[in-house]
Amino acid sequence: MSSHINLVATFKPKPGKLDRVLELMKEMADHVHKSEPDTLRYHVNVAGEPGSEEIIMLETYKSKDSLDAHMASKEYQDLTKKFENEELVAAPFELKFVTPVGGFASRL
Repeated sequence: MSSHINLVATFKPKPGKLDRVLELMKEMADHVHKSEPDTLRYHVNVAGEPGSEEIIMLETYKSKDSLDAHMASKEYQDLTKKFENEELVAAPFELKFVTPVGGFASRL
């Protein structure tokens, strides 16, 4: 059994704000890839019909400490402030901690 922390984070951009949200999320993903080696997966996904899109994040952290470090990072704190100050998000993030029970992550 893995001690990794797996989570799915979802949120909905306000109407007309998807492009800005995606711009910020791509910047964050680049930062995480370059600067957080204990973040093992950080996928930004979009679901839904135009005008009612939802952002679905698939994240895996090496440990609870690496998740805590991500959430406490200046970059993450800046991101959440931009979401608030620019009024980009329709509702708070929903976090679901998940436990893999079968399948595989990738054949890439």
